[in-house]
Amino acid sequence: MLQRQRDAIAQMFGAIAPRYDFLNHLLSLGTDVRWRQFAVRWLPAAARLIVDIGTGTGDFAFAALSRCPQAQVIGVDVSLPMLRIARHKAARHAPHRCTWVLGDALQLPLPDQCADAILCAFALRNFSDIDQGLREMVRVLVPGGVAVMLEFCRPPTSWWRTPIGVFVRYAVPLMGRWLSQPLAYAYLTASISTFASAEEIAERMQRAQFRAAFWLPLTFGVATLFWGVR
Repeated sequence: MLQRQRDAIAQMFGAIAPRYDFLNHLLSLGTDVRWRQFAVRWLPAAARLIVDIGTGTGDFAFAALSRCPQAQVIGVDVSLPMLRIARHKAARHAPHRCTWVLGDALQLPLPDQCADAILCAFALRNFSDIDQGLREMVRVLVPGGVAVMLEFCRPPTSWWRTPIGVFVRYAVPLMGRWLSQPLAYAYLTASISTFASAEEIAERMQRAQFRAAFWLPLTFGVATLFWGVR
C-alpha cells in the first residue's frame, strides 16, 4: 500500500515537472520565492551538509547554498524527472556543491547523524507516514542539527471564505487544469484541506524527538514555517 502511494506521488510530480517552476511562481504570485528566502535564514550559516527532502527542482537547496557558503547539499526526491531538472539548474548555481539522489523520505539513503540541517518544502503532506518521515529527519541530523520546513497546513474552516482561501480552493485547480495536469492541482487543494494543522505537526515533531519545535504562519496563513532542533 505504501509503495503504491509512493509510486502514485512520483508519477504525478513527474508529469508536472516541466511546468512545475512556472506554475509555482504563477499560482503563488512569486511568494514561493520569498518563503524560501525567509526560511533559509533559520539555517545555521556554518552548516556543512544540508539534506533537502522532496527537493523537486532544487530551488530550496539553491536558496540554502546562498545562506551557507561552505555547505554541500544532497537533494532527495522520488521523482526522477524533477531531479533531472534540478541537476540541469544546478549547472547555473553551484554544480560541485549539489548531489541529487532518487530516494524515499521514509528510508533516506543516508547514514545516521550525517547532516547539519534538513530542508523540506511542501513535501511533508505527501509522506505516506509523516511520523516515520520525521523520525528519519531526526536520525540523519547531528545533535543540535536543525530542520527547516515549509508546508501548507489545514487552516481554520473560516479561512476558506477569505479571498486567499477562495483563490486556493477554486482558482488553483482551475488554472492547473488549463496549464498542466488537472489531477495534481486538484490534489494540492484537497491535501491542504485534509492535512494536519500546524499545531499537530509541531506536536508530532516533538514526539519524533525534536527537542524544540515551533511554527510560524506566513502570508496570512497560506504557508507555515516549521523549525526544529534535534
